[in-house]
Amino acid sequence: MLIPSFRRSLLFLILLTASSAWHSATAQTLKNLDGSVNIFGQFSGTSNGNGVKDSPTDSLGVIASVRQSFHLWLGYEVNYGYTRFSERYSTIPFGVQNNLHEVSGAYLVQAPTIPLLGLQPFASVGLGALVFLPTTVGGQKYSEQYRLALLYELGVNYPILTSHLGLRLQYRGLSYKTPDFNASLITTNARRQTSEPSVGAYFRF
Repeated sequence: MLIPSFRRSLLFLILLTASSAWHSATAQTLKNLDGSVNIFGQFSGTSNGNGVKDSPTDSLGVIASVRQSFHLWLGYEVNYGYTRFSERYSTIPFGVQNNLHEVSGAYLVQAPTIPLLGLQPFASVGLGALVFLPTTVGGQKYSEQYRLALLYELGVNYPILTSHLGLRLQYRGLSYKTPDFNASLITTNARRQTSEPSVGAYFRF
């Protein structure tokens, strides 16, 4: 009778140890990990080149982010963003409406929280893939196009009631080659800057 009892005790001890190790590993994995959703305004500058002028319209968009800091000066960020706007080229009578999808990753730096204000500044720099997808109706039957973008961000986190929940205010900048949808008639070969001021909320594990 002692052997089965010993086995049960040993099994219980193994399960308890495994459970404790799993919880410890999970806690370590989720340490300083947060997720956020922001609403941004998209404002792109005018591009000129090859006798073509592109004046894109402004728009609203949404961006979801996952971040993790291993310490103040070392972290990462992964983003997915979406917005819709129109490219207005001087060489064609109608604008090219497109859905813009962004997938990006960046190196993240987060400063210590400012005691009196409760604000935590942060900055990041990275690269992203922009996918321009002309819409069925307003896209003038142009084909989709991909652009590589340089991403840079500045902002602050502001906790609300608890350290796990807060507001995020940030400025995002994107630098990339102006889209031309592989059509020579609307090709500028120029780079442009897109500004995306944004506000949203984050949850920290």
